[in-house]
Parts: sequence; structure tokens; C-alpha cells
Amino acid sequence: MNMNSLKFLLTTLLVLIYSKNFAQTNYYKMKNGKILTEEQYSTVKQNASKNGKVEEIILKREIKKDSIINTTRITILMRDDKNNYFDPYSEPKKLIGKHFPIENFKNSKQKQFSKNYLKGKPTFINFWFTRCLPCIEEIPMMNNLKEKYGDKVNFIAITYENKKSVDDFLKKKNINFQHITNSKKEIDNLKYSSYPTNLILDKNGNLKYVYGEISDFQDDIELILDNLLEI
Repeated sequence: MNMNSLKFLLTTLLVLIYSKNFAQTNYYKMKNGKILTEEQYSTVKQNASKNGKVEEIILKREIKKDSIINTTRITILMRDDKNNYFDPYSEPKKLIGKHFPIENFKNSKQKQFSKNYLKGKPTFINFWFTRCLPCIEEIPMMNNLKEKYGDKVNFIAITYENKKSVDDFLKKKNINFQHITNSKKEIDNLKYSSYPTNLILDKNGNLKYVYGEISDFQDDIELILDNLLEI
């Protein structure tokens, strides 16, 4: 055996030993707190798929020496009146992993935001309008989030309605967010048409998660924000 062959054999053995000793096993933590093996989790997804098309969301990934614990949620996509699968949030989800174009919007003084305006903090963005009942129903939870995280997170509400309409509404039911109004053109350019639409961005201003109404997802939202504040 020549020297090159011997080096190759030793390298291969080292890789195999390293892989055996340091390979990380994936586990999946469900909403009820139960932790599943990869095989068990695959079975859960298969069973869920019997009810429709499955969408999987990883809320948090904890990387340890010998394991990775993925906190996950499984949801079933909606069907339209022709029984075809329909995701009302397909357009915003196309931007996941990409920069949210805050620079296309104007502040209360009608000046464009800078491209880096959202950098440095996680961001929660709510698209809404004053006559949207689901939007109104989630206001208490939105205010709870703002109260809990304060200035550690950017909280922004965006609507196509004019400032007067929003100000009149806020006199009766306050939303303790920064408000961006008169944004029909910008929202149309994003092709957002479902309300409410809620976005969660990382500290770099990149979109990470898309939700509809969040009234039933406070624990998930807090888990996401806590994680984004840590990394």
C-alpha cells in the first residue's frame, strides 16, 4: 500500500469515527411539550396528512452536542370551494428568508423609511384595517406582546386606510404599535390580500414567519420572539 492510499484510509476511518461519536440526533418538540424521535414525528405528519396537505413550521432549533431539538407546529392548508388546496398567505411566504422592503413605506411625516430601519431588533408587522373583525379580535394579544417586549422588538401596524380613519379608530380601541397608513400602493405591490397578515422578522430585517390571525398563537409568537432576541 502506497503512502497516498494509507492517508486516504486513515482519513476515511477518522471521518467514520467522528460521525459515529458526534452525529446529532434530531428530536421534535410538539405543542403539548412531548418530544418525539424522527420516526415518531414522521408518523405524526403522515397521520396529519390524511386530513389534508401538511405545512410544517420550525419555531425554534436548539443545537446541543449530540442532538438537535426542533420545536415544531404542523398545520393543514385550507381548501377552496373547488376542493383545491389554498394558502391565503402564499404571497408573503414567498419573501421568507428575504429582506422586508420597509424602504417602500412612508413614516408619519410621509418620508421613506431607510432600508436598514428595522435592523438591530426583531420586528412584528401587522397588516390590518379598521373594519376587519379578525384584526380587531387579535388586538388584545397584540397589545400584550407590546407590553411584554416593549422597545426590544419593533411593533408596526400597516394599513391602506388614511391616517384620520386610523386615528378615529384608535380613540376607541388602541393598538400600541407604530402606525403606517395610506399604504395601498405598497401593499398592492406586495400582493397581500388577506387580513390580518402578521409577519415576524429577524434582527437583520429578513422575514422569518408568516401568520394570519394570531389570537390562538400567543405562546408560539413569544417563543419565536424570545429565540430571535437570543440569536
